[in-house]
Amino acid sequence: MADEQRIWDDYLNKGAFAELYRFYAHDLLQYGYRILPDRQQVQDHLQDLFFYLWKNREGLTHVREPRFYLYKSLRNRILRSIESNKNLQSLDFQPTADSASPWDNPAWMESEHQSALTGKLHAALSRLPARQQEAIQLRYYHGFSTEEIAQIMKINEQSIRNLLFRAILHLRAQMPAVSVTLLLGLPVY
Repeated sequence: MADEQRIWDDYLNKGAFAELYRFYAHDLLQYGYRILPDRQQVQDHLQDLFFYLWKNREGLTHVREPRFYLYKSLRNRILRSIESNKNLQSLDFQPTADSASPWDNPAWMESEHQSALTGKLHAALSRLPARQQEAIQLRYYHGFSTEEIAQIMKINEQSIRNLLFRAILHLRAQMPAVSVTLLLGLPVY
């Protein structure tokens, strides 16, 4: 977290824009691909966001949580674009052939057994409703709190807790509890 704040402060004070982009771009793209599977559009939205940041850096001194601000801003840009294009297709969080999933091939998984469990987890995650997938991704793969997720997704915090709870129940029904807890780092109830 200290690195994030330092990078943001350097960006505002010294114009270290390239460092800011390098630090956040990959994770923001992965998140964006889950909302909108069109790789080019997500990249365009991310570039638009960073262009906005560059143009308006003097007015962004109020940002205290840069990671949260960037995720929320990218999500809002993507959703506004979908609405303005009248492409109100359901937000399908299914990975596309050219988009990497945050739960595909994590570096810490070395054994074939763990790889098989990852495949099962990926399949179980893909069967979750879109909003549950998004909540799981933001919580367990990007580390946001339930309060932050509620603000990003624009729903109340209890709804986020409910989404996460139902998603975990579904995953545990699909897989042994030990597998889910090992792969997501969830507590065993």
